[in-house]
Amino acid sequence: MTGSLKRWLHLLHRWSGIGIGLLVLLWFGSGIVMMYVPYPELTEQERMAWLAPLDAQHVAVDAAAAWAATGVTGLPDAVRLNTVAGRPAWHFQHERERERVHHSVWADSGAPLDVTGEVVNASALAAAPGAQWFAADVIDLDQWTFGRVSAHRPLYRVTADDAAGSVLYVSGRTGELVRDTTRSERAWNWVGSVVHWVYLTPLRKHGEAWRQVVMWTSGTALLLALSGMVLGVQRLRLRRRYAGGRMSPYKGWQAWHHWLGLGVGTLAITWLFSGWLSVGPFGFPSAPGPSAQDRLAFAGGALESSDLAIDAAAILRRHPGVLELEWRRVDGTLYLSALGRGGRALFDGRDGASVELLPQAALEHALQALRPGAQLELEMLHAADDYYYSHHRQAAFPVLRARFDLPAAPVFYVDPRQGQLVGFVDRDTRWDRWLFNGLHRFDFAVLRARPMWDVVVITLCVLGALLTASGLVLGWRRLKRII
Repeated sequence: MTGSLKRWLHLLHRWSGIGIGLLVLLWFGSGIVMMYVPYPELTEQERMAWLAPLDAQHVAVDAAAAWAATGVTGLPDAVRLNTVAGRPAWHFQHERERERVHHSVWADSGAPLDVTGEVVNASALAAAPGAQWFAADVIDLDQWTFGRVSAHRPLYRVTADDAAGSVLYVSGRTGELVRDTTRSERAWNWVGSVVHWVYLTPLRKHGEAWRQVVMWTSGTALLLALSGMVLGVQRLRLRRRYAGGRMSPYKGWQAWHHWLGLGVGTLAITWLFSGWLSVGPFGFPSAPGPSAQDRLAFAGGALESSDLAIDAAAILRRHPGVLELEWRRVDGTLYLSALGRGGRALFDGRDGASVELLPQAALEHALQALRPGAQLELEMLHAADDYYYSHHRQAAFPVLRARFDLPAAPVFYVDPRQGQLVGFVDRDTRWDRWLFNGLHRFDFAVLRARPMWDVVVITLCVLGALLTASGLVLGWRRLKRII
């Protein structure tokens, strides 16, 4: 290595470490927090506990009449029926200029659902039953409302005086509770997801600007680690050793930094590289799952007028205790996904009969519609494979795996109990699975069992943090000499 190149690498490593080392240290620490406290989200388990059962006696208006009351032309893309503020309500969703739009109508009167203060308080009370009072304000965006709730704006932010310090978010479109947070959850997220993803509200609300900041900061951190590894290996002597038989020329904090870098530098490089890939630099593919076109083809077409005209009240009388009904088509046939206290069930949309597993022939025909004419191979899985597994989420089994004999090698996963596409991978997104989920999250089968995964990841994060901290000490000493 020439002296000039070595000098430039030293300068790159030193000043990039001084400039971004603290953020890298925070990334290691915040990664540990995120293992146990994810970004706030209203889970299905919470909805199962908080939603009130639907009362069939009060469902006086069918979906067709309720949709007509919205005044929107065409048909909705999605239909749900649940209880809002003690009354049954229809919720419709349709796409408009690539944006999801929600409309809600009371199922007992057929009148459009207006989100009033009474509705907001009733929806919030379900998640904070111990609260004595609520304070609500209307917002468009705050620190905890990025992601899926954007289509529900404006949002009502409800602060409760319960023991958990709940702050709840109610949809300004449907009146439903769409996100919940607690005091503890918010506090941990400030040192978890907010730091790790650079989720600062003034920046995050500008999506592309935020992506560029994360891409270039993580890219700079990657250069920091790469240059350090090159210099660390270059200064290591295994044969012609330094004075005293030492393999490293350094002492004190420099020696700690050198040996930690050689020990966990490769790990730091893989973590920073995979984190950099997570924001899709230069068109790198991510794994978004089945597309809207795929879901429509699997459904056998969009919802039809006859699907909205079914007697939902009769089905509810047959199955008391249902919390929510969701319209779902598979291969042109309507089914209803029913949420209850114990989980989800599936009903035939024609007569309300329970469906344990969808017919294999119907699933095969629906899957073939995804890639017409391509050779299809089906296999029912009862355990995880490399691309569909439980770790950061609970995967449903059994699952039907559909492989297509095409150049892109697409594979779809279908939940036969719910008639739903639950996974997708192809040649491009396989890279994302291994380079991000594998390298960044350590989603490998041999490490997936807990608590072994926890011990391995925390140990490595601590070593990475020590490496970064030792570099920060050296950087601070350099700055003190300059200042």
